[in-house]
Amino acid sequence: MNEEQRLSRVERRKRELERAEERTHDEQIDDRIDEGSTGEATSPSSRDEDDSSDHPFLDQSRSGQQAKSTDRQKQNQKQKQTVRAPKPKWALPIGKKRRRKREDSPSEPRPKESINRESRREAAPPREKPVKEKRKRRGWKGKFLLLLLLFFVVAGYLASNPFTFLVMGSDARVGESVSGSRTDSLQLIEFVPRSRTVQNVSIPRDTYTAIPCEPDREGDKITHAFAYGGATCTVGAVEGLTEASVDGQVVITFETFMELIDTVGGVNVTATHSFSEKGFNQTYEYTEGVSYSMDGDMALAYARHRKSDTDGARSNRQTEVMAAVADKLASPSGWAKIPATYRFMKNEMGLEMNPLQMASVGLTMLLKPDVNKMQVEGQDAYINNVYYYQPTEASVQAIRDALDLTMWGTVR
Repeated sequence: MNEEQRLSRVERRKRELERAEERTHDEQIDDRIDEGSTGEATSPSSRDEDDSSDHPFLDQSRSGQQAKSTDRQKQNQKQKQTVRAPKPKWALPIGKKRRRKREDSPSEPRPKESINRESRREAAPPREKPVKEKRKRRGWKGKFLLLLLLFFVVAGYLASNPFTFLVMGSDARVGESVSGSRTDSLQLIEFVPRSRTVQNVSIPRDTYTAIPCEPDREGDKITHAFAYGGATCTVGAVEGLTEASVDGQVVITFETFMELIDTVGGVNVTATHSFSEKGFNQTYEYTEGVSYSMDGDMALAYARHRKSDTDGARSNRQTEVMAAVADKLASPSGWAKIPATYRFMKNEMGLEMNPLQMASVGLTMLLKPDVNKMQVEGQDAYINNVYYYQPTEASVQAIRDALDLTMWGTVR
């Protein structure tokens, strides 16, 4: 083989290798486009080195091939940049959303889209609540108002029932114990709000009647019931005499009587009899028909006087003072003193009265009721040489009928 034939063979071989290299390079580019792979293919320089290592006679043209390979690499990089990665063939199930974890760094700015959404939410007018919710709320309000109205109706109905109250005036002096004392006066008061009526029964202290705490005796002075059995025995004796059910009670002494008047701020009383009476501080003069503004000491002197008239007249004066106390508390100026007065009577005077009963008394006094004053009538009698006030059957029966009233103030 001569020199010219060998060169031509080398040139043909060189051309064949170059064509084969171009074909393999194009196939690799097509495969990368189809598969969307991001990996790096084997560089042409390495293949050139392999080919050159297999064919040492190509070393003469290595510089030219390297220049071509660099140009092709630049073209491949441009194609990679223009080629878009294919969309993944998988997706999340419908109705589920991927939760993205927020980064802890507060300095990272939020995207503009989220800021725009928040601004739109703030700028958007508030949505109107559904009609059903409004109806439900109105329904609850209506039910609450109905229950409140029902409560006031029931409370007013109960407060308008007749209420019987017993006032026991003890003769214990200032500093003396109530235990063992006797009742100086007894006032049984029945309040009937619906008929604006007050029944006031005065029971003289020497009235002869049966005493529950003295079963061995047929009867005794009603004033002794408190000395033998306290308020409970006295209430039983009054109920046996009048056949009325006592709903509340209070025990008043000289000292608590004065403190009560001072607690309410004094009372205004018009004298029904002219007399003079010595109090703890001074001697007071009273003229019939004259109105007096009384403090505790003056009111006590007015209520306990009995030298110039009867026990019945004294009971009426005591009733006048107690009515003045009720009028003072029922007036707008005395409303603020009701809590303090109630606490004092509860703690110091043994008051037994619930709020509904107090409402019954207050409602009756606000209506300016007609006061029907009654007294147990009787005659003097001596039994075993002991003085008693013997009540008549007609008087006792009249009192029983007067106290036996319905809630409308009519006789049963």
